[in-house]
Amino acid sequence: MLFAVILIMAALLLYSTAIWSEKFVKKLKLWMVVIFITGFLCDLTGTTMMYISAGKIIFNIHGGAGLAALLIMFLHLIWAILALSKRGKAQELFSRYSVYAWGVWLIAFISGIPKR
Repeated sequence: MLFAVILIMAALLLYSTAIWSEKFVKKLKLWMVVIFITGFLCDLTGTTMMYISAGKIIFNIHGGAGLAALLIMFLHLIWAILALSKRGKAQELFSRYSVYAWGVWLIAFISGIPKR
């Protein structure tokens, strides 16, 4: 379980780096997409490990937000790859909505933090 948590933390770092780097530079670059892909793979692997550990999907706010965030992150990744190859309007739209996708993912992340 510790390794799954480390992977999710790595996803936070990588995904945040990719999104905010693109936002500040105002241009999507290949290295940002590579970081984005790595973050998605960390999130997917960590989430899968947690699912296996629990033995079931738990339907609560975190479970729903996490599933939605993983799907949004995947679609956002596909969009990043397409935007990188198209430039122009595709990159402008990607840049406009990236922070919102990151925000949804962050809600899922925060809702998964254990409460004492």
